[in-house]
Amino acid sequence: MFKFLLILGLLVYVFYKIGSFFFRAGAASQELKDYKQQQQRQANPSSKKKGRVKGGEYVDYEEVK
Repeated sequence: MFKFLLILGLLVYVFYKIGSFFFRAGAASQELKDYKQQQQRQANPSSKKKGRVKGGEYVDYEEVK
């Protein structure tokens, strides 16, 4: 009985360590992806300004009552 509990405890410990390793690898991968996206946004600030209008012709309008 003691051998069974010892083996079971070791298996649980090994699965815990393996699971935490994969979790850390996935979290690091996500952080790297977020970092790359942030760098791309900072490198291309002019892409946001393409839709803006910086002046031009103004058209008079009349209020409708």
